[in-house]
Amino acid sequence: MPKDTVILTAGCAKYRYNKLALGEIEGIPRVLDAGQCNDSYSLAVIALKLKDVFGLKDVNDLPISFDIAWYEQKAVAVLLALLYLGFKGIRLGPTLPAFLSPNVLKVLVETFGIKPTGEVQADIQAMMSGS
Repeated sequence: MPKDTVILTAGCAKYRYNKLALGEIEGIPRVLDAGQCNDSYSLAVIALKLKDVFGLKDVNDLPISFDIAWYEQKAVAVLLALLYLGFKGIRLGPTLPAFLSPNVLKVLVETFGIKPTGEVQADIQAMMSGS
């Protein structure tokens, strides 16, 4: 990730980041941990508050990317909660859950802009460009 980005984590993925020396931005650690995956609601609340602070009409106008990489029941509940709260463009990967049929995936892509992850550099470039 570019050195001017902050990574907000919740769940097991944080252990990959916590072992990396990613530095700080003006005294704020680049990796901020919200807790376990069932604490992901805290990240959604942060995003919704930022939307209000910046006077935006839609939370999806913020330069934020949600990436969900594990698919046990809690992660599925997190995904459904984010969709319910209006978040779009969430990335799923590195593999899609086995329970996603082609028809269900089509609905998620068309309705919510769900994006499967691909190559790391291409995904980062897409996130940084807002797509």
